[in-house]
Amino acid sequence: MKKFIIISAILVLSLISVIGCAQLAKYMNGATTNLTSNSLVAAQALRAMGVTVAGTKEGSNWLITPSKISGKVMSIVLPVNGAEDEGIVPFGNGRPDIASAESVLYDFDLSQVTALKQSVIGLKPGFKGGSCEAIMMLFGYFDVEFTQGGVNKKIRMCYGDSSPYVRGDKLLYNANGASTGKYYWYNTSDGSFAVETGTRPSSPSVNSYVRDFSDPVRPNMHYYMLGANLRNCTDYDGSRRNYITLSKSICEDNELSFTVDFDVQNAVIISGVTTEADFNALTDAQLIQKFDMKQNTSRGWTDSQLYCGITFEATKKF
Repeated sequence: MKKFIIISAILVLSLISVIGCAQLAKYMNGATTNLTSNSLVAAQALRAMGVTVAGTKEGSNWLITPSKISGKVMSIVLPVNGAEDEGIVPFGNGRPDIASAESVLYDFDLSQVTALKQSVIGLKPGFKGGSCEAIMMLFGYFDVEFTQGGVNKKIRMCYGDSSPYVRGDKLLYNANGASTGKYYWYNTSDGSFAVETGTRPSSPSVNSYVRDFSDPVRPNMHYYMLGANLRNCTDYDGSRRNYITLSKSICEDNELSFTVDFDVQNAVIISGVTTEADFNALTDAQLIQKFDMKQNTSRGWTDSQLYCGITFEATKKF
């Protein structure tokens, strides 16, 4: 446990040092960050052919592959070497560490390719570059779609304090017995659903780890920093590695493109359920409380169980 705390603190401080750059120099022409998920697309294709994508038991939980993940993203961060003042922000708010609760958020959909483009990116003076082995992302929320007992369900997992949401909130779309076309909090105090256009209940169903997350430098961050480890990447030179190389010359002399492929197979956790029949029998109230994403764990970034591959392309500027 002590080792995990130390590693997590290093990662937090590393991210803060990467994104806490007030002065930028050595401007690049820009970058494109493409977000997608081949595992999600493959599962969709199987379902379209009538093939059942079965869930699986893991410990005391039931895991399923979602049919769609979409939502809002604020910033993408590529830290380098875990070193101070090393790394780039290829898309979004250049200072996500101090971003306000009402920061600009952008649409994404992992069931296709979402291209997030930024025309100018600055490098910190003294940037030396190196290996990037993980990616840090700040999202507003995920809308996670899946099938339960032949019925389409959608749960919104909130990663930021973005009105009307509080970081860690979970909301169910089209709750049974409620008006359709709306998201609802589940009030754990009285067992009722509260529509998002009304008053947020004082005790909604939440992921407490995401809600209570803080770091030692800026404890009042509005957005949770979601980390994913890299594996099966294609580097700028065509080499296959579990990292990409962000050298100073590559970053300064080229247009950059990052295609991020998230592995979301069995990414949805239904806690305390171990069979398909039990999962299908859950009421909406039970479902929203048992729902979680595999990476939303107290194990932290070093064991988030969220992985992605990055195809990194660098095109010479003219």
